[in-house]
Amino acid sequence: MNPITAEELAVALFHAMNARDPAAFAAHLCGDAVFHFPGTKPIEGAARIERFLKILFFKFPALAFEVGRVIADERRAAVEWTNRGTSRDGAPYQNAGVTVIELGEEGRVAYLSDTFKDTSFIP
Repeated sequence: MNPITAEELAVALFHAMNARDPAAFAAHLCGDAVFHFPGTKPIEGAARIERFLKILFFKFPALAFEVGRVIADERRAAVEWTNRGTSRDGAPYQNAGVTVIELGEEGRVAYLSDTFKDTSFIP
């Protein structure tokens, strides 16, 4: 049995995002975790995901997530969220989406996939 549930782990990831703490986020990942983010190729590995988040926080110096509904079982969670912030150039940003999370054998996140409602920022 995992020491933390999939739902608790999903919420912990969003707490790390709101704390702007990529290292705390990455600490919840398997070393070979895969992250599917709209507009990018799959990001493979905890270290690469951590670097991606550092770049995201650079591009969006203000970005806060609000977790809505969480649907979870023992190994998976789907999280509805909204976010608001500003980009580096000061433009306001807001979006909503769903993040799907799947745990690996060791109780860490092995798979993440984001789906956004507004994908107009994707080239």
